[in-house]
Amino acid sequence: MTFALKLTHDEPRLVYLALVYHLGRPGSELDAATRMPSEHGLRAVKVALGRELAGDSAIVDLDELQAEKLLSAIYGCVTELRVHHMRSGAPSTVARFTETAASLFPGINADPEEALVVSEAMVMLHRRMVRALRSATESPSSPHADGADTAQAK
Repeated sequence: MTFALKLTHDEPRLVYLALVYHLGRPGSELDAATRMPSEHGLRAVKVALGRELAGDSAIVDLDELQAEKLLSAIYGCVTELRVHHMRSGAPSTVARFTETAASLFPGINADPEEALVVSEAMVMLHRRMVRALRSATESPSSPHADGADTAQAK
């Protein structure tokens, strides 16, 4: 099953940062069993979302495995943002994470405390996505309202 996830407000930037986190970790796009590139990777999702970051909203198409990886990446990103705060803005060891976070959320540069605000928004996004994906899975043919809790099964 695939899902069309509608992202609004700051959600496209939050998801993009989570994707940068995920892809910045060595081996993140390899299938665990075969050690070959995964056909359910998130690189194409990141590229597609990157084209839509300037807009008011974005729609991300994910299959079930990609949705699971994205939810995991969001939690990993939350941890990375909290560490950024605790280390007073020290750079991340995840490739391109610090630079991307600063460009998407400029307040992080001026005040590492801002990383906690972004991490809180990430946690809330994770919760909304779980609800939306569960709802889409339980009733794939029903229409969903516009907004942050929008996921539609395809």
